[in-house]
Amino acid sequence: MLAFFSYIIIMAITPGPNNLMAMQESRLRSFRGSYPFLLGLFVSFFILDFFTFLFMNELMSAPTLVLNSLKCIGSIYLVYLIFSLFGYSFQAKHVTSSNGRFWAGMLLNLTNVKVILYFLVGYISFLMPIFKNRQLLILSFGVIMCFITTACNVLWALLGSLFQSWFTDHGKFINAVLSVLLIYAIYEMWK
Repeated sequence: MLAFFSYIIIMAITPGPNNLMAMQESRLRSFRGSYPFLLGLFVSFFILDFFTFLFMNELMSAPTLVLNSLKCIGSIYLVYLIFSLFGYSFQAKHVTSSNGRFWAGMLLNLTNVKVILYFLVGYISFLMPIFKNRQLLILSFGVIMCFITTACNVLWALLGSLFQSWFTDHGKFINAVLSVLLIYAIYEMWK
């Protein structure tokens, strides 16, 4: 189980589209203002977890075309996020409108290949071999994966809010770094 928890903590805490955008949401809208986006991520973790649990055996044998289609959708959305980073103001103003932020969080997560692979690897490489046919235990640890990942998203959002003044002073640099990390996420997805 140590390997399983090491895997989920490392995957959940490292920079990826969800963590980077949670930080950006908090930076733009304040920590409290990022709640709708974080809630969208949270709900979609459970949706992905549930479907991974239901279809874990079938997903392992999914045709390459299906997996590549998911990668294309995820890549297109990440490119959109990269371009949108440079449309944001670098001033320390907070965007008050949260219209659609819940759905933006859900869309990001549901097209995020890192999250899909996170659940697939967690289930297939760790949980299924350990717990075999004890479905309730497998699902329980899947729920733990959701909560740990959500906690890491909240941590990144909190950091975005706490370091707002630093981000304001270094906005262009921060957005450039976030863009490079998102480009790296696209590269990792296709490698």
